[in-house]
This record gives sequence, structure tokens and C-alpha cells, in this order.
Amino acid sequence: MPKDIEKILRGCFHPKEGKPNLRKVPVDMARTRQHIDKAHRNLRAMKMMFDSDLFDWAIICGYYAMYHAVLAALFNIGIRATAHYCAIAAFKEFFIEQGKVAPEYMAYIKKAKHLEQKYAETLEKAQEERVVEQYGVEILTNDDAVWIIEDAKDFVLKIEEVLA
Repeated sequence: MPKDIEKILRGCFHPKEGKPNLRKVPVDMARTRQHIDKAHRNLRAMKMMFDSDLFDWAIICGYYAMYHAVLAALFNIGIRATAHYCAIAAFKEFFIEQGKVAPEYMAYIKKAKHLEQKYAETLEKAQEERVVEQYGVEILTNDDAVWIIEDAKDFVLKIEEVLA
């Protein structure tokens, strides 16, 4: 296990303060299925947003489709995640590093997470400063979001394949 992942996982399972963001739980096939179902709902929402030229929301929905597939995979091996970075680190360790899922799928979720965070940070900044103006608002194009339509669908289907 790479040292950075090891450190993240240790902090997620055994934080110095507060509740753990990763916990061992009994394998829960019902929760696994619920997260896969939610991933598929997010895929449908992603497509609707894309078709409506709401490209920022298409990216966000695509990210959440992949994120819920990750949560499904983790419940399938008895891990409950309550923080995005912990879920992604656990997925990388228990699925990518163990060869159950090809490394390219990690790149999909990282790219979507990066773009989703960019919009979340803009919102936080605006909220903190109570700014009601046009700063930080970008117009996204089809080219900015087109990649996620196939990548998110691929990702969710790959997780379903691994869990079958």
C-alpha cells in the first residue's frame, strides 16, 4: 500500500478526533443495491442536465453517479464511508490496487471530483463573502462536459460488473 493512501486510510478509520469516516460494518447487499440504484438515478439526471445545456450540473451529477458506485463497492466489502476523500482512498486501495478495477477508472472519478470541487469552492467563497455579483461564474460548454457522459456510465457499469 502506498504510504499516502496508508496514511489517509489510517486517519479515516482511526481519526485523532471525532468519529471515523470509514468503518467496518457487516456486508450489506441492500445498501449496495441502494447505492447502485442511486448511481443510475444520477446518470439519468446527468443526461438530462447535459441535454438541457446545464453542463456544470451534468458534471456534478456524473461525479455523484461514480461516487455512489464507490459507496456500493465499499458496502459490498463491509466498509461504510462518510467522507468523499476517505471513500475514494478506500476504493483505490481495495479495488484499484488489488486489481479488481483498472486504474483508468480512478482517473475518471478524480477528474469529476476535481471539477465538482471547483464549483463547490466557488459557492463556498460566495457564501462566505456574501457576494452577489458575477465573480467566479464560468460558462461551461459541451466540450467541458461531454467526457463525463460516457466515463460516468462506464464507471458505474464496471462497478456493477465487479460486484456481480
